[in-house]
Amino acid sequence: MTWNRDFLTVIVAIWRQWAAAVAAAGVLGIAGCASVPGGGVLSKDTPLEARQQAVSKRALERWDALLKGDTKTAYGFLSPASREVTSLERFQARTNTASFRAIKLDGTSCDAESCKVKLYLTFDHRAMSGVVVPLEETWVISDGQAWLVYRE
Repeated sequence: MTWNRDFLTVIVAIWRQWAAAVAAAGVLGIAGCASVPGGGVLSKDTPLEARQQAVSKRALERWDALLKGDTKTAYGFLSPASREVTSLERFQARTNTASFRAIKLDGTSCDAESCKVKLYLTFDHRAMSGVVVPLEETWVISDGQAWLVYRE
């Protein structure tokens, strides 16, 4: 069945992005988790709850931009290293936001080096609508700000 293969292609693509992000975080070994709510700068010494809250907020801001189809704003959340290897044009070409319907935060966990954000994305597939898939993003700190580790 064609729709089965297409659906599996979408799931595999999401899995690959997640796996690549996790691998990149481990390889890069970049520290941290985000800006502290209220305008401060986050570091590994910032209390865990404040790091989790800041990263969750930033991840949802990025997804809000994607849900609106604003890939330029979403691109701004990518880590500096990710932006070095992926141009805005390439990111826009690979990011089809037309089918995205909703995002739900499932939780954020941080250690001294990075944060994992668990989400549920609801999107429409041409064969099915309202498909919900789990996602996990890796966020790291650079220059006191949280950035998404993005890999194609």
